[in-house]
Amino acid sequence: MTSTRTLIAFNTATASENKIHDDAVASRFGFTGGLVPGVDVFAYLAHMPMATWGAEWLTNGQMRARFIKPVYDGDSATVTSSQANGGLDLSISARGDLCATGMARQRGAAEPADVLPSALMPDAESRPPASVSSLTPGRVLGTLRETYTREEGLDHIGAVRDDVALYDDGRIANAAWLLRRANYVLADNVKLGPWIHVESDINMHSLLRDGEELEVRAVVAENVETKGHLMVVLDVQMLSRKRLIMTCRHWAIYEPRQVRQTR
Repeated sequence: MTSTRTLIAFNTATASENKIHDDAVASRFGFTGGLVPGVDVFAYLAHMPMATWGAEWLTNGQMRARFIKPVYDGDSATVTSSQANGGLDLSISARGDLCATGMARQRGAAEPADVLPSALMPDAESRPPASVSSLTPGRVLGTLRETYTREEGLDHIGAVRDDVALYDDGRIANAAWLLRRANYVLADNVKLGPWIHVESDINMHSLLRDGEELEVRAVVAENVETKGHLMVVLDVQMLSRKRLIMTCRHWAIYEPRQVRQTR
């Protein structure tokens, strides 16, 4: 069985510190406009397992997504979900291009035996530039802390064109709101130029509700060169009062080859 959903994409990050979402900067990298953030494309895909399995997916489920080509602000994007091997195969297309692929399962991996260590978050002014030396494998990143609120959740659900009824009218956090924090924990620890989120693999463990505190811990798993880009891979855990909410592996090109060639 195959399901489709069409939406008009929206670039939520035009004011972001990451200028890959700015039209002028993105054009210098060969794109035709500012990129819709990967975490929002992830949200477009994640609607499908939520619509299929509901909040149970947020307590036990899994999803992996890889971003292939950009989705631009104003694109008419079609999300496709097909049942396969006990789960869902996912894709999103725009402008006739396949932009992202993914897969979701109703039940993912069990909670890890060990909790990642925490560390102090650096001041914004004292963040080192992102590099091979500042993002060495094994480095514990500073811990991000914040509180989830229904109001913020509702804003996010609207921005990513999702359905508030799936999230108890915003009282529970959606998976893509959580995944954004994997971006934030990277950007809050190192100074980044234009950078690109390319892939994420999440496992859900419990619900994050209105008013609950969230702690985002991360450790650098890999720092590699691929096709001329420098890419960092993070292992991320999100907890609320020692209760695991989400575990995640997160891939990002922190220095595109176009920046390296300029240097």
